[in-house]
Amino acid sequence: MQWYYAEGGKRNGPISQEEFDQLVTKGKITSSTLVWHEGMPQWRPYAEVGGGQPATDAGDTAVCVVSGKTYPKREMIQYEGRWISAEHRDEYFQRIQEGAPLIGTQAVPGPYGYGGFGSRFAAVLLDSLILMSLTVLIAFVVGGIFGATGLLKRNDTSGMLLMQVVIQAVNLAITLTYQVYFIRKNDATPGKMAVGLKILRSDGSKLSAARIIGRYFAQTLSGLTLFIGYLMVLFDDQKRSLHDRICDTRVIKSK
Repeated sequence: MQWYYAEGGKRNGPISQEEFDQLVTKGKITSSTLVWHEGMPQWRPYAEVGGGQPATDAGDTAVCVVSGKTYPKREMIQYEGRWISAEHRDEYFQRIQEGAPLIGTQAVPGPYGYGGFGSRFAAVLLDSLILMSLTVLIAFVVGGIFGATGLLKRNDTSGMLLMQVVIQAVNLAITLTYQVYFIRKNDATPGKMAVGLKILRSDGSKLSAARIIGRYFAQTLSGLTLFIGYLMVLFDDQKRSLHDRICDTRVIKSK
């Protein structure tokens, strides 16, 4: 069997089964690496193909919950159903002693924990400033178009109303595109990237476009509750806002 794997956005291969297993053992191919071989309908994460373990001698290896790399079990310890490599053992138990929450197969949501209220507020502010500048530009452009085409006349209430509807619709489309594009690509909007935050599912997976859009509208509920939905971040053990709870998302630190 000839395997292909993705690294740095590039396709590598073909390689033999033996070479593939060696890359898995060395940790070059991890449970999240996209792989493919003839007969598969599409590229899939290795965890879904081989369970995060080499295709041969799978029972003798396991994936470390801290690093995501595969190691021989003889070099690991098992704790509460999770496998931890010897080099990450102290780090894992230190996190447990510090009361770090567990998400999916991760010992913590990344090495830095959850994003706090201050950094999240700064990220929202930065994103709002970016989108606000676009809103002003859109208003000028749409207003110019309405004026040039005669759709907006002096003391024309219906024309003014129609122009506002168009502006709001375009703004919403741009805002949703902004959210979906950046979060799908980088797991974060530019504002969150600037302060070192990412948005992921509770199991550590990426958000779908539908969930991103749903989360955006769910933020309205966080605001309608006298902003208590946002303030929940201050008291929740996983720094979740109301819209995080609704959409099963977590905001984590990426640096």
